[in-house]
Amino acid sequence: MNERFLGEVVLPGVAQSVAVARHCVGEMLAAAGHRVVEDVQLIVSELASNALIHTASGLHGGVMTVEVVAVDAEIVRIEVTDDGANTVPRSRASGDDDCHGRGLWLVEQIALKWGVRLLGAGQRAVWAETFTGQAVPVFAGEGVMAGVARRGPEVKR
Repeated sequence: MNERFLGEVVLPGVAQSVAVARHCVGEMLAAAGHRVVEDVQLIVSELASNALIHTASGLHGGVMTVEVVAVDAEIVRIEVTDDGANTVPRSRASGDDDCHGRGLWLVEQIALKWGVRLLGAGQRAVWAETFTGQAVPVFAGEGVMAGVARRGPEVKR
């Protein structure tokens, strides 16, 4: 595996940080030569929003870290580390009238795979890998929630 760290950004736990994270990730990917970044930016928006809404990152003084890694020339991994919560992120079915609750379902639809890692000090990282090349591989969007744990145990569902 030829993974390459592209960058990270640490942001305060405020709503404006979602747009900043989206912009920064787009710039990092463009600088590294990745062509199709819209899906990655959507994933960043969903994961960052969830960190702010559902974890201690959204409380006064909270932060989130967004890390970008090129898995290979056409696949990137986005990882959002939050300040932790008492729940485990999971995709869920939302009703037609629900205003919220589709974020991880959407990530599941466009990511090649995604998962959650528990870190020390109550933190956790939610990550997703997605394609950034010209043609989408046939297995994209199958919503696999699995992956190789890095730097911490994988959360089992």
